[in-house]
Amino acid sequence: MMGDAIVKSFLIDENQVEQIEGMTTEYPYCLHQWDLTDFIVPWHWHEELELGYIEKGTSKIITVSAEYIVHQGDGFFINSDVMDMKRNAVPGEQALEINHIFHPVFLSGHFKSRFDKKYLTPIINNHQIEVYIIRRGQPISDKILTNLCRLKELQSYENMEFQTRNILSETWLLLLEDIRLNYKMNKTLKFEQPDRIRNMLSYIHSHYKDKITVTQIADAIGISEREAIRSFRKSLNQSPIEHLISYRLNEAKKMLQNSELPITEVCYQCGFSDSSYFGKTFRKAYGLTPREFRLAVKNK
Repeated sequence: MMGDAIVKSFLIDENQVEQIEGMTTEYPYCLHQWDLTDFIVPWHWHEELELGYIEKGTSKIITVSAEYIVHQGDGFFINSDVMDMKRNAVPGEQALEINHIFHPVFLSGHFKSRFDKKYLTPIINNHQIEVYIIRRGQPISDKILTNLCRLKELQSYENMEFQTRNILSETWLLLLEDIRLNYKMNKTLKFEQPDRIRNMLSYIHSHYKDKITVTQIADAIGISEREAIRSFRKSLNQSPIEHLISYRLNEAKKMLQNSELPITEVCYQCGFSDSSYFGKTFRKAYGLTPREFRLAVKNK
């Protein structure tokens, strides 16, 4: 299968850059299929562009400046270097995402080519276009969505590299036209500094096993504790400590799924110093105790 379609894991480095499964310099395109029903795509960013659609259910794309709801049958574009996370917008319902991820060079051929400067750079360098939702029911958007479905089907065949690039090129031109006709620029919109959030998240995710404080998080990027809390509240709608606990719980969840370590050991390895507190916090977040969660996973 071309494009290495179905994603088995989600990996990010210490700077929250996604290590995209299936992406190579030889062929900088891949098809990802995410089941968001019970999975949250964590905060991440990457240079590659994303064009996708929701095959089933409803998803929510969250950036440091906004939230976007994508309904079944609708599509989305996520710009280069946009920090985002994704989750199921309707808990309890199934949510499936189809996502075509590609480096700009896949369409431009090389950096600063005419294709790059004329067709790609104007969008990539426009920081107001972080996410663009493609709503079905309009002539151009319907053509885009049809092409995205064709691209998905194409990946089940061999030797489809040229066809993939051709359809994606056509889709990009349609996207440019759709944005030109429908996207309203907000000249007064003030964005939180993305590097500030990225760096704080990077510090938390690199030190979540340790005892860390808001002061340490703020000091890591040279701002005040008050400013760190303000930035987190504005961008992520949570405090630094709330995010730290959420990240620890998510890591614990993965460890419970993928290892046989005793639950107490999972607790300590994920930065919790009290097993009773860990159990209560885990149950509040997921509706099950750590032991119940592990048994539920094994019995699936």
